[in-house]
Order: sequence, then C-alpha cells, then structure tokens
Amino acid sequence: MDDLFSPNVMRWVLLAVLAAPLAFAAVLAVGGGNARVARRLAGLLAALHLGLTACVVTPAAVMIAEYGGMNDGQAYKHFRPVFVPGDTGDGQEHRTAWSLFFVGKPNPAPNAPQPAVQFYIGLDGINVWLVALTSLMTYIAVAVSWGFAQERAGAYYAWLFVLQSAVTGAFLSFDVILFYVFFELTLIPAFFLIGGWGVGGGKRDAARKFFLYTLFGSLLSLVGLVGIVLTNPTPPGGWMNKTRGQALKQGRGTISFNVSDLMRSAARWSDEHDSAVAEASFKAEQTPKDTGRREQAEKELADATAARTGYKTTQFWLFFLLVAGFVVKVPLVPFHTWLPAAYAEAPPAVTLLLSALLAKLGTLGLLRIVIPLCPHMAAEYGLAVFGTLGAVGVVYAAFCAYAQKDVKMMAAYSSVSHLGLLALGLFALNPEGLTGAVLHMVNHGLTAGGLFAVVAILYDRYRTTDMTHLGGLMARHPALAFFTVVICLAGVGLPGLNNFVSEMMLIGALFTPWNTAAMGYGLAVAAAAGIFLSAWYTFTMLRSVFFGPVRTPALVDGTAAPADLTGREVIVFGLIATLCLALGLYPQPVLAVMKGDVAVVAYTLQSARESVNRELAEAENRVSGTTPTQQPISMNPTLIPAGAGRGGPGGPPAGGPGGPPRPPQQPPR
Repeated sequence: MDDLFSPNVMRWVLLAVLAAPLAFAAVLAVGGGNARVARRLAGLLAALHLGLTACVVTPAAVMIAEYGGMNDGQAYKHFRPVFVPGDTGDGQEHRTAWSLFFVGKPNPAPNAPQPAVQFYIGLDGINVWLVALTSLMTYIAVAVSWGFAQERAGAYYAWLFVLQSAVTGAFLSFDVILFYVFFELTLIPAFFLIGGWGVGGGKRDAARKFFLYTLFGSLLSLVGLVGIVLTNPTPPGGWMNKTRGQALKQGRGTISFNVSDLMRSAARWSDEHDSAVAEASFKAEQTPKDTGRREQAEKELADATAARTGYKTTQFWLFFLLVAGFVVKVPLVPFHTWLPAAYAEAPPAVTLLLSALLAKLGTLGLLRIVIPLCPHMAAEYGLAVFGTLGAVGVVYAAFCAYAQKDVKMMAAYSSVSHLGLLALGLFALNPEGLTGAVLHMVNHGLTAGGLFAVVAILYDRYRTTDMTHLGGLMARHPALAFFTVVICLAGVGLPGLNNFVSEMMLIGALFTPWNTAAMGYGLAVAAAAGIFLSAWYTFTMLRSVFFGPVRTPALVDGTAAPADLTGREVIVFGLIATLCLALGLYPQPVLAVMKGDVAVVAYTLQSARESVNRELAEAENRVSGTTPTQQPISMNPTLIPAGAGRGGPGGPPAGGPGGPPRPPQQPPR
C-alpha cells in the first residue's frame, strides 16, 4: 500500500489527472454522435476523473499538512509543491528537471535555477483543494447538462472536458509561462461553448466580447510576467549568500520562470537595494563634512537611492500590468462589463464553470503570482486601490443582483459581490485574510456552483429562468426547493455552513489595527453590508420562485408537468449540501493543509512591509533634517508594524534560516 501511494506513483497519477480530460474529449468528439450515448459516456468519464482526483488529492493533503504544520514562515520561504513530475530529488527538492525550452545557457549545477520554461506542476496547500473542486464542478456540470445538449452532444461534452484540463493545468502550474499558457487556453473552449451552445440570440457577440476582453487583460499580464522575470534574475551568489550589497556589484545572474525562484529573487534584489542605500547613508553620515570624501559619499548615496527608486518604479508598473489580467478574470468592478452578456447567453452548465472555476483563476493569480512577486507594491497599493475596488464591487453588485428578474443573472451578480469580498480579504495582506481567501475560493465555488446547478435544472424543466414566469415551485419540486434553500443559506453565510467561516475570516482581516488605521472601518462596513444585502436578494428570489401561488410557463397540450429531481440530480445536490455542511462545522482539516503555504506568502509580505517602512522613515528623515539614529522608524498606518511578526499576532516570525535576512533598520556604529 505504501508503494501505491509513493511520490513516484503519485506523480504519474497527477499527470493523468491533467491529461485524462483531453483523452475524454477526444473519445467524445469521435464517438459521441448519439446524444444519449454521449451524455452517459460523459457522466461515466467525469465520475471516473473525480475518483482519480481523490486518489491523488487525499495523500497530497496529508503530506502537505505534515510539513506545513512545521512551517511558521521560518522553515522555508517559497512554495514547495509535492508530487512534481520530473522531480530529481525523490520528492525532497520540490522542483522539476522537465524543461520545455531554454532561453539561455543551461545551468549545470544540480537543483539550480534554469533559464528555461519548464513543465513544472505540483500540489501545495493553496491549489490542492482547487484541483479537487475543478473535478467536482465538472462532474456536476456534466450531470446538470443531461437534458440540455441534444444537438452535437459529443462536441459539447468534449469542450467541457477541454475546459477542465486547461483550468486544472493553470491551478497546478508553478512556472509563470506555463501558468499563462493554461490561463489563456481556457478562453478557447469557453468561447466555443458560449458561441455554439448559448441560449440567446446574442450568443456569438457575447462569446466574442468575452474572448477579446479577457484576452486584452491577459496580454497586459504577459508583459508584466516577462518584466518580473527579467528584473529579478537569480543573484550571482545565490539566495543563501549572506553578504549584502554585493549582488548589485557582481551583475546579473540566471533568469528563471519558476515561481519559487522568482519569489526569493524578488525579495533578495529588493534587499540588495535597501542594503546599498543603508550602507551609503551610513558612510555619508560618518564622513567628515567639507571634505572631498564627503562629497563622494553623498554622490554614492544619491546613486544608490536613485537605483532603488528606479527599481521600485519598474516594479510599480509591473505590478499593475500583472493585476490587469487577473482582475478582469475575477472580475472586479469596473472590469466586469463582459460578464452580463457572457453569463446571460452561456449555457447554464458553462455559467457554472465560469463562476465556480474560471473566476478562481483570477484570484489564484493574485495570490500565487502578483502578491509574492510584487510584495512591496502589494503592501503599498493593494488595499488602497484594489481593496477599495473590491469594497465597491461588494455593494454595487449586490444591488445589481437585487434588481435582476432572472435567476441566472441574479446568481451572476451575486458571484461578483462575493468575489469582491474575497479580494478585500486577500489585499488585507495578513494571515487571516490570506487563509480566508483560499478557503473562500473553495466555499464560493461550492455555493456558486450549486446555485448555477439550480439554474440549470430550472432551465431544463421550463426553458426559462425568468422569475416573473416562475413561482410556487415548492409544491411541484420539493426536493429541488430543499436543496436550493440549503445552498442559499450557505451562500448568505448562515453559521454552521461553509461561507460563514471564510467570510468571518475575510472580514476579521479588515479589523486588524494597521488596516483600520490606514483605511478606517469603511472597507469592513462595505464587506458586512454585502453579506446583509446577499441575504436580501437571495431570500427575495426564494420567495418569488419557490413559495406563494404556483406560476409556471404554459405547457404544450399533452405534455406532463416537469418532474422533481431525478436520482442522479439528488446525488449532485447531496454532494454539494454535504460539503457545505462539513466545511461549515469542521473546516480545520482544510485549514491545516493551507497553513504552511499561507505562511510563505505572509512572510514575504512581512519583509516587504518592513522595507517600505524603512523607506518612509528615510523620507521623513530627509524632510526633517535628522539622521536615522536621531529619528525612530515611523510606521505607515497602511502597513503592518515592523515588529508584529516577531512572536506577536500579526504574522509569522521574521528572519530565521532558509531565506534572506533583513538588513538592519539602522547601520551599526
């Protein structure tokens, strides 16, 4: 049994999880001409993939929880995925030797960063549950499409599986270019599914708008990714070299597309610039005035400061370029204008995947790439800019949801509102917010997926989701009404169900002293208002559609009244309801798996905040005319206090072995 679950075997199982949907798509495209055969085959293959995913996710979660529980931000400071195909260290090195193509001379050193785009995939505490969610939501999308795809059914299910493979690949990727490739590949099946099987007359225009809008944002992110790679090569002395201020003199090192390598390189280069300024400042302070040496020392200080300013300016623009593609995919208000048309025209099962899975590509990109690779810019501008946009989106989308007369569009705007709340907690940039964001990705996927599954059932039965044409369905569909009420209660954050846990963590992250000092209580009030408004429009929909007098579209003569849920559909909704209840009552196993990798991001942010605080102190010193020894380090209220991570409640301990130590806040005398 141990051999069966060994890392070597699990690597091949993980590859199968990624590649199997493509094989399923080929089988359905060739042999799915008959609609009945296609849907039965698709359901069987989706269930098979769900079992295969469980076989790799379960041991991965156990392994990640074991080493993640020992990590407090000091044990390691970069992502360490497990079950990495091509891992040369028998699961201990957490990197791959599978290079797709080189963009420079290969590095012959073992386990050294390579100037190559690599097929680097694996599981860690952030993506392991998202991979499981992808397989589950695809199974549900296939199951609720049972009566929908009557024409070209084989092609329809084939595109669903292609979409699943692309989303899974993006979730698994730890190479920034590989992530981008999978990220962009999701557009192709989504485009054909919306344009080919849409439910309205404007489906082709909606598909075109969705494709072009998200492609434009993604291209901006590609420019940002290339810029991050080029401006953060591996230092010549490596990350473990304790000598500070030398890498700038030694020149550039090897570029890498590996996310973990880039995390350490970005932290080291920022550290190098801070050290160079600190050294030059100390030298200028110690050099007697009115001498040629003092003039030279001041020139060196000016040069070091200008170099650091130039580096930070470049990172500023790269940060906003990176964010552009991800906030469009989420989407955050006001980058959501593609959503109404795409959601209105897309098949119900496709809207399920758009909301439950594709939106998470945007939030994962922010958490996996933007924040770890641009931590200083995230610390300075994340909450002020994108946290504010998230707060606006929470309230604005909630009112839009209340104004809708269509269940599908209400669910679409509800999704935007809840994702705005997720962005708020994410850019709070503390362990509570980061953990809540990862958990809410899973929770929102379940509740949003469940609500769109209800939409799919309503459309299958009545060929409409217009609330003015539906009413009193509790009498005809008691099972559907029961599961809809459970999913809606989970969506509004009822205690004991899943969304309550993650939403409380996200809101709690906004009440930390440094966030309230910077932004006041406005963001937290907006978040709480969004939860209240979600109950308002959700219960209004329930009352309109499921209670009161029976109101349904006229039936064709001789047509029987639509039936309640079938056995297959009861299994689907039973899975969703059970998971919502389990994550609401006992989320600790899921949180334990996330702990270690959230600590990695939290440590990166802790170091970035302290660096920003030093820069602010230097600026205040220049204005006041005092020296660093006379003026204490001041704390920008937008940032975490510099000492909060040292055994206190603000984050993981700073410093420690395994990563770049911080330069002293004040040069030693």
